[in-house]
Amino acid sequence: MTTSSPAISSPEAPRNRTRDNIVALAVNLIQERGFNAFSYQHIAAHLGIRKAAVHYHFPAKADLGVAVVEHYRRLFDDWREEQRQQGAGPVELLRGYMAISLHFLRNGGKACPLGVMEAEFPSLPEVMCKAVSKLDTDLRAFVAGILEDGRRKNVIHFDGPPADKALVVTAALQGGLHIARAAGARSFARLVRQLETDLGLAPANRKERS
Repeated sequence: MTTSSPAISSPEAPRNRTRDNIVALAVNLIQERGFNAFSYQHIAAHLGIRKAAVHYHFPAKADLGVAVVEHYRRLFDDWREEQRQQGAGPVELLRGYMAISLHFLRNGGKACPLGVMEAEFPSLPEVMCKAVSKLDTDLRAFVAGILEDGRRKNVIHFDGPPADKALVVTAALQGGLHIARAAGARSFARLVRQLETDLGLAPANRKERS
């Protein structure tokens, strides 16, 4: 029987931690400033590392941008799997999805990373645009699936194709985050209440939201 060495003993461990720290900081900078408004020098100075260390992990800024999109996708996939294991129904899933946006707002009034990158889409590198487009498509498909399931179970109500309603919901949430930066968090709460009303969610069910 063999035992593995602690991860910290491997030279790859510090390298991976540095990489993770770079990605985490990039996410915050994108939420606060936008992808085009920070440089590798900002990252190096904040983390106390040399700029060459950033280039070691991400030779081009586009590589870092793609890593941010993949990081956001992994977080969402983990959340979705957690909801699946808990047996969440369509109403719980929809409210949970809307709560993700609320988390950004409560975390320093930050915008959704995907929403920021979509706003900057025309100026993003092509490889990054492909990653952003794919994630956007997948998220809207997920919301459309929730809406379709909810309508079939008669717990979510709306007219028109689920994909079209999913576009309305996701656009409202993204836009609502930006408006809330100027108008305050209450404006986003009002937006969510209106979305729930439009989708026919019973007010009494709000206690389900954590």
